[in-house]
Amino acid sequence: MFHVLSGRLCAFIPGMLLAAISLTWSDKTQAQDAGEQAFNTTCFACHTIGGGRLIGPDLAGIHEQRTQEWLEQFVRSSQTLINSGDAEAVALYEEYNRMLMPDALLSDEQIRAVLGFIKTSSADQPEPVEVSTVAKAEPEEPASEADILAGQELFQGNIRLENNGAPCNACHDVRGDAVMGGGILAAELTSVFSRMGKAGVQAILGRAPFPVMQAAYVDKELTELEVRQLVAFLEYANSQEYHQLPRDYGLGLFVSGVVGAGFLFGLFAFIWRGRKTGSVNQEIYDRQIKTSLDDTQ
Repeated sequence: MFHVLSGRLCAFIPGMLLAAISLTWSDKTQAQDAGEQAFNTTCFACHTIGGGRLIGPDLAGIHEQRTQEWLEQFVRSSQTLINSGDAEAVALYEEYNRMLMPDALLSDEQIRAVLGFIKTSSADQPEPVEVSTVAKAEPEEPASEADILAGQELFQGNIRLENNGAPCNACHDVRGDAVMGGGILAAELTSVFSRMGKAGVQAILGRAPFPVMQAAYVDKELTELEVRQLVAFLEYANSQEYHQLPRDYGLGLFVSGVVGAGFLFGLFAFIWRGRKTGSVNQEIYDRQIKTSLDDTQ
């Protein structure tokens, strides 16, 4: 009897171990997939893992530079960490042109999954290549005037976006004499190229990292041509920033109001120049008094 039970236990224990290993591996795989999906939805536009700096830093090896706890806090709300006076968070804020990373609309579990995906992907990165062996990229051709003008029309909504997304100036403004004033719900974009560079602007237009933009353009993504034309326009607007004065309509509106009011007062005075200036009731009263005096006489 003892030998039978021992044999069954010997057969059962390896099976349990294999099942536990299988479940653990399955959980890790699911977490890796969830982290990759969240990264490609929320982080991809601003960050790479081994691909170089975009709007934000390259995240390859970030776990070797920061603790897990710090990374979770920063991803959850970078602004909270900056406002707390954290030296590393403030230094990053200053280094990246005082641009705040938007608070992640992710659960704590999703944040940990994203950080796990970054850590695993960092380990898969090849050894750095010597700078001398890297081929220099061919210089890009400057944007054509046609692309700049098309981007300006797209920005203002004079040309409808192919997938019926909202025009950029519904929320953003760009200073310029030829550009219609835009909204103030989001950042002013005249000097966006100086802050983010071409790669950053392309990344945001191609795959918006900001929750409001994601909601506005869900199933209404910009086409590659529209991204290129908008980038061309914003690059041109940035190059002309020095020549563009901030628009201040206050004084102009005041002067226009004074001149308009003066014109209307003058017009009314001219139209009513022959009107009676006395009181009609006074005239009736005077006639009655005169009639009464005549009767008594």
